[in-house]
Amino acid sequence: MSANSDPGSLYLLQQTYLLLKIRLVCEPGQLYALVLDRKTEAALLLVTKKDALLRIVTTVEVIDDKRRLLPFLHAIYFVEPLVFNFNCILADVHTNRYKDGTGLLLPFLQWDEEANRFFRSGRFLENQDVARYFQGGINYVHGSMVPVESRVFLADKVTPNSMPIYYNENCGETVLYQIRKTARAIVNAVIVADEYPLIRFYSLPEATHQAARLPELIADEVQRQLDDYARANNDYPPASVAEKPRAVLVICDRTIDLFAPLLHEFSYQAMAMDIVENLERNGVYEYSAESEAGEEQKLESRLDSEEDETWVALRHTHIIEASELVVMKINELIKNNPMMIDRTKAKTSSDLMYVVAHLQGFDSERRQVTLHKSLIDECLSLNASRKLAEFAADFEQNCTAKGISFEGVKNKHLHEDLIVLLARDDLTVNDKIRLVLIYGLYRGGLAESDFVKLAKFIGVSNNQIVSLVLRCFTNLHKLNFPIVKKSAKDKPITHHNFHVINNEGTYNTSRFIPGVKTVLQSAVRHELDEEWFPYFRDKPLEGELPVKTSRPGLELTGSLRNVRIKASWAPTGAKNNGKSISRNKQRVFCYVAGGITYSEIRLVYELSTAMNKDFYIGSEFILKPRDFLIGLQNIDDVKNLENLQLPVWHEMNMSLSRAPDHLIQAQPPAQPNVSGQVRSSTSSQQTPPGQNGQSVSSPVKKAPTQASVPQNYQKRVNQYATDLTAEPAKEKKTSRLKRLFK
Repeated sequence: MSANSDPGSLYLLQQTYLLLKIRLVCEPGQLYALVLDRKTEAALLLVTKKDALLRIVTTVEVIDDKRRLLPFLHAIYFVEPLVFNFNCILADVHTNRYKDGTGLLLPFLQWDEEANRFFRSGRFLENQDVARYFQGGINYVHGSMVPVESRVFLADKVTPNSMPIYYNENCGETVLYQIRKTARAIVNAVIVADEYPLIRFYSLPEATHQAARLPELIADEVQRQLDDYARANNDYPPASVAEKPRAVLVICDRTIDLFAPLLHEFSYQAMAMDIVENLERNGVYEYSAESEAGEEQKLESRLDSEEDETWVALRHTHIIEASELVVMKINELIKNNPMMIDRTKAKTSSDLMYVVAHLQGFDSERRQVTLHKSLIDECLSLNASRKLAEFAADFEQNCTAKGISFEGVKNKHLHEDLIVLLARDDLTVNDKIRLVLIYGLYRGGLAESDFVKLAKFIGVSNNQIVSLVLRCFTNLHKLNFPIVKKSAKDKPITHHNFHVINNEGTYNTSRFIPGVKTVLQSAVRHELDEEWFPYFRDKPLEGELPVKTSRPGLELTGSLRNVRIKASWAPTGAKNNGKSISRNKQRVFCYVAGGITYSEIRLVYELSTAMNKDFYIGSEFILKPRDFLIGLQNIDDVKNLENLQLPVWHEMNMSLSRAPDHLIQAQPPAQPNVSGQVRSSTSSQQTPPGQNGQSVSSPVKKAPTQASVPQNYQKRVNQYATDLTAEPAKEKKTSRLKRLFK
């Protein structure tokens, strides 16, 4: 099912919301230019095509590009509220680039005092020229969420790895900024879905690691932004909320499950991103295909199109099922082709590809099956040569199951199995590091001397690489699991695991069920332990709790082999049951700060089917297998903001930039005052930020008690709960930013 055909798709929800906001400010008979910045352009064009926008506006332009003078058009500025963007708008005002303007701004981030002050000062909002220019007023639009699948969203498209932002003490200055960006994306997802959820957050009892209060801080900011939005919009929350079970939002972080980013996952999508090198490192798959004319072509794909029905149907199935289904797709394509060539030439699956290459027409389907047949075959070949399924089933899965095998037998020789695996030449260094970490988690930690030996036994001789390997082990304490013990005599570290093991599935490589699934199932049933997952503020009354039933089929088996998982193009027996997503379905949102895995993405689709609810999951980025190891290295104390070069750090300083010279130089020679061409200003543009969205100066919820907040996060909580119009210590911080980024 493509994104456009799923009524619960985040793509469709965001598209409907944003296009409505744009249409509402367009008067019939007028011509408009839609002006975007880099962030809003990426967000908008991700959910709608430019052709659809051009049915509403005359032209679509980027705010810092060279733009023509179009004084006969009204401008609609859908941009982020940054000083840089305001300077670009001022250049438009002074050059009379457009007839007048309307603002559709993303909500302000409270961190950005400079943008708030600049916006409300005499340089912008109180400037008479600007006031006259904004005839359509200034409204606030939630458009920062980035859907990457129909049920998966990210906070932005620029964060390659958010682990150092949250878990590296040297990056503490970025924490609150990222929290507010994160909250803005979550609120965006909630608002476009017309929900007002109960908020629950992961709270580790007696946790001592630096980021222990991270989920609570995010929950606090989400609740504040939702409250601001509700105060500014009388129709929110919508009446439809009362007609169905109230939505649930669960906020947690990467510490919820440390096994998930380490295990080999054997669904098609996860496996491709794990072992195909270009996909793992660059997100691009390169392959060869024969054209209809018989010519060999070099092609590329990013595997991120929801319009690729074959990809959508196969990506969450086991690699074996994906292989079977793509062959079925090829056979169907050949069978339904009216220009059929000689089928006697199709004896093997390779021959099928020859037949497909010479089909007349069916370009889209032919391209899809060629891509996926090629990629699946490569995954299976790599799996066979590296014997991934063998050691994943016998070692990885056994470690997560407390040493119990698929047959229910306790494996007492896992340490010997580990040594054998580390001695193999066909395993990569990354695979070996993952195996050691998995074993360390299973054992509750290992002695420091053992890790040093294992690091050398992995097969690297370079001292610098050995040091990088050791960082992956020692830095795990920053994620609340001090895996390295001073002595072998120290007691094992106890850690509550939310994941479950399912021995009833078809594949022994897929017994591990990520902890997020257990958490979300329990949250829907209101069975989550309130000590571990407290409600942030609102708590359902006794009469609002669902009635517990023993309906069969409510629980997932955890197996990837499910008779209901069939492609929409599969032969008879795979017919759609006609059910569509209902507006009365309960919606469940989950946000995992610090990255989500492909196994966790898969489970939201399985839960949506099994529990007849709409599940969604979000984060700052998707953890490819090597990303978790890179993250563990980047949270080391030797890493800082200067050498990490985090996009969020550059973003925090970009707002102070001036407009490009080409915008200012476009100013024509001085002309007589033509103010008669412009209508008088309305009172709407004098409204401070928040009348249509987020309030910058609204009261902030009281921060958590500082006695239990680790030092670095305690400092941020103080800033978070302070009136942002105050001046203390901020100038020093700003000057430091300027000095680092001249």
